[in-house]
Amino acid sequence: MSWSITNNKLEKEFVMNSFSEIIEKLKEVCILAVSLNHHPDFFVYDYKKIRFSLSTHDNGNKVTEKDYELVEKLDLIF
Repeated sequence: MSWSITNNKLEKEFVMNSFSEIIEKLKEVCILAVSLNHHPDFFVYDYKKIRFSLSTHDNGNKVTEKDYELVEKLDLIF
């Protein structure tokens, strides 16, 4: 797994070709997050980079199986 664990969160940065590409992929993330009822924190910067930070908020902000399920799907999207 290429995600790191920092401060009880799974984190990973993706670099895309453009800001528009990030926005298109975030549409997929939105649909996925709603279907799983699990919503990632993310930060878009330098116009083509996005960093995700995942933990399960309703479980004390700890990394759970829900987060590992989401990272697999995020890797497929990005």
